[in-house]
Amino acid sequence: MSSSTKYTAVDYVTFAVFAALYRALWYAWSALGALFPFNQVLNSLFFVMSGVMVLVIVRKKWAATLYVVATQLINLFLQGELLIAAVLFLTWGILADLYVNARISAGSDPFTSTREMFIAGILLAVMWVVTVVDISFPIMFAIELPVNTYILASLATFATGAIGGWLGYGLGSNIKKVIG
Repeated sequence: MSSSTKYTAVDYVTFAVFAALYRALWYAWSALGALFPFNQVLNSLFFVMSGVMVLVIVRKKWAATLYVVATQLINLFLQGELLIAAVLFLTWGILADLYVNARISAGSDPFTSTREMFIAGILLAVMWVVTVVDISFPIMFAIELPVNTYILASLATFATGAIGGWLGYGLGSNIKKVIG
């Protein structure tokens, strides 16, 4: 385990590659736009899955936040995301990083623990749901939906985000075995 925050060029490329992967998967949930906001279950699934994969591969403090910075740079410059939204979305990785950093400080290797990476994934999902579904859709983008729809969308996107964390750990562990 490497808990330092000295990043290598390979780490930065990893952040960029997984941020680009997440962005490329944008077309999958966008194709299901007629199901909005429930097409966002794929968005949260892919975001958390990619984020946990990055954590497992890079294995350094603040890796989730740097992955999120890469995702927001892509969203801002390719998608034309609202600047205020991109700034809000920069919070996506903070809780997961605080958890991972606390586990490292406690002497644990969270990057090799299914349980700890699942918890990190849940924290990524929580931040994603709160900022995207619960704040940006109704407030910044002024999308009017019944409260029950927002509640169901929040629960569904949280659940798929949690699943993404579990999948991300498995996929990230397998990739890490191959690349060393």
